[in-house]
Amino acid sequence: MSERISLSLSPIANWALVVLAAAAVVALTLWPYRTRLRQSADRRKFLVVGLRMVAVLLALLACVRPSVLVLQRVKQDVSLIFMVDSSTSMKIGDEANNRSRWDMARRALDRAGEILGGDEGEPDPESGLSVKYYRFDRSLQAGPPPDEMGEPEGMQSAYGAALLEAVRAEAGAPIAQLVLLGDGASNSGVAPLTAAQNLRAQGVPVTAVGFGSAAAGAGSRDISVTGVQAPEAVFVKNEMEVRGSLRVRGFAGQDLEVELMAEGFGQPVARTTVRVPADSEVLTTPPMRFAPQASGEQLLTVRVADRDGELIASNNSFSTFVSVLPGGLNVLHLQGPGTIWEGKFVTRSLDASREIQANLKVILGPGRGGQPAVPDSDFAPGAHDVYILGDVPATFLTVAQQQLLAQAVDRGAGLIMLGGRDSFGDGGWGASPLANVLPTVMQRGDGQIEPAGGLQVLPNDQALDGFVLQLGSTAPESAAAWAKLPPIPGASRVGAPKPSAVVWAQTPTREPLMVAQDGRGRVIAFGGETWPWYRASEESQEWHRRFWRQAILWLAHQEDQGQSKVELQLDRRRVAVGGSVELTATAIDDQGRPVPDARFEATITPPAGGGGDAAAVPVDLFSQGDRARGTYAASGEPGVYTVEVIGRGPGGSEIGRASSRFLVFQDDLELENPAANIALLQQIAELTGGQFLRPEQLEEFLNALDPEAFSRVETQVEYRLWDNWPFLLLFVGVLGVEWLVRKRMGWV
Repeated sequence: MSERISLSLSPIANWALVVLAAAAVVALTLWPYRTRLRQSADRRKFLVVGLRMVAVLLALLACVRPSVLVLQRVKQDVSLIFMVDSSTSMKIGDEANNRSRWDMARRALDRAGEILGGDEGEPDPESGLSVKYYRFDRSLQAGPPPDEMGEPEGMQSAYGAALLEAVRAEAGAPIAQLVLLGDGASNSGVAPLTAAQNLRAQGVPVTAVGFGSAAAGAGSRDISVTGVQAPEAVFVKNEMEVRGSLRVRGFAGQDLEVELMAEGFGQPVARTTVRVPADSEVLTTPPMRFAPQASGEQLLTVRVADRDGELIASNNSFSTFVSVLPGGLNVLHLQGPGTIWEGKFVTRSLDASREIQANLKVILGPGRGGQPAVPDSDFAPGAHDVYILGDVPATFLTVAQQQLLAQAVDRGAGLIMLGGRDSFGDGGWGASPLANVLPTVMQRGDGQIEPAGGLQVLPNDQALDGFVLQLGSTAPESAAAWAKLPPIPGASRVGAPKPSAVVWAQTPTREPLMVAQDGRGRVIAFGGETWPWYRASEESQEWHRRFWRQAILWLAHQEDQGQSKVELQLDRRRVAVGGSVELTATAIDDQGRPVPDARFEATITPPAGGGGDAAAVPVDLFSQGDRARGTYAASGEPGVYTVEVIGRGPGGSEIGRASSRFLVFQDDLELENPAANIALLQQIAELTGGQFLRPEQLEEFLNALDPEAFSRVETQVEYRLWDNWPFLLLFVGVLGVEWLVRKRMGWV
């Protein structure tokens, strides 16, 4: 340690002002003594004046605030930190001879260890230089020596956070250099340039060593399936279209084979071919069609076979879930040309029910040129679950189609015939093959019922307790609802009910208006049309929707679908590791209304690992109106997760349960864009006062590194001569002695 001493003066004001003030103070101090000095013969008078002048000089000395500066040069330990990016993008082989970025970084670190370690393999203790190694991806870890580092497996690169954490780990100890080795492909955490500004403020220079090519993305060959376009829900056995979204590099003009995989099927359920355009990397596949055969959660995967020369093969598939609804009902509504409003509003009401898929076809006349108005396939076995005939004369369908429709009802399909001038007996249906399955006996010329004020539909008391006509939670509420419904403009006479039929509603003159027949195939004959209910008010529109939903469910033998149940919704079916899924649970009663004060229990079962069953994890749900919500943080392993919700009533009895599944995937941000960000590394080095190097320049940089330049530190110590107790005591002591002498001389 060596020292250098110097004197520093820091006057309280400008030097000229201080000098003038000092001269004035000296003059004013001596002026009162001029007479006594001439008249007194006592030699002590010079002592008094001398002591007074010493006190004045001490005061003037304090005004210039003198300090002694001692500059000390000391040797201390400093750190040389190596940080290497250990994310998966470092596996990309775009270095010389197709070597990976990681191999080149390991090689550079090995050579650095040899240079810094010397013959002994360790830095010279006398140099005061401590070499430390870190590896980072999403977080910073203290790394072993280069020859012991494993493969890079990190799924994210947080350059900014890693830089700050490495400096923080030194706890304020001096850092000679921070050597950053990586490809600069930062994709998470603190912005790297923000961290670089922080390091510059702390005086920490960063020397960045770049690996990889900024043109890796443009020159690489890769096929990535980035998404699947599929409906959120589909009815069982209904065909859906699935498309895949692709991003393709390096295969312009080539045909790609795309496969659609479905869970439970060993082979692809659909295939298609797509040609990669020369002017775009993004494309969508042609539709692939698939009809799920069972209800539940169907896992679909769009996959493209690996191709030679691909940079990454793990992104060639994309999976998602589609909800396959149980008991999906296909309804065919054949509407004649008389009143098209009926078909329009019935379809709207049925579309509000997820379990019902309505298909409206307006028939303007019989077929022409030997072609039927509707295809025969519409009446094939299993084609539709329920048929609606709305003011369609029998002649609009061929005799063969009438027979097919009658056979469909005999096999279990439902049928409802609505009124109109060309319906029932006036439409010729009494002489058609369909007459055998309809619940009434019709005759041509039965005519219409058209009172001036319209017709009020009057349900029978027994029917109000049944499923179809329940518009309220109790029979009196249902009766009140039917009474509020607006009258219909008129009705067809449906004919005399058959012995096996039941009259559900009648006109004010007690003529049958709605007649039902229960059998293998259920049938309803309703002489009116319901469109006035839909148009009257929001309340009657809701009753219209409920009536038609319940009628279709009853005709399809699925009235049990209206029982209380629990519905579960997920805000997403795919979530990356680290993301979250929001659950929403609702309990529905037999009228389709939320159950008040329902409580829910939710659990999530992660994918089984190691061959054993995984333990279910409870999820807290909180009530929000008539539903319950909860959030699950997907922090576990990738795979398929199962959600189960149990709903309980106020008394604790189980209302129902529902389950769903979602997919947790590892979002590979590293390989999504394989290009190295060399420009970012250059900016970090420039901001912090360091330098950017290519790997081959690191050896020269380390050879030129002088540890002594970093380990020897100059510290400056200041000793204030005026700001201490001895100075104050000296000043007071001089004034005290001067006063005593003056007192002895009688000058006080």
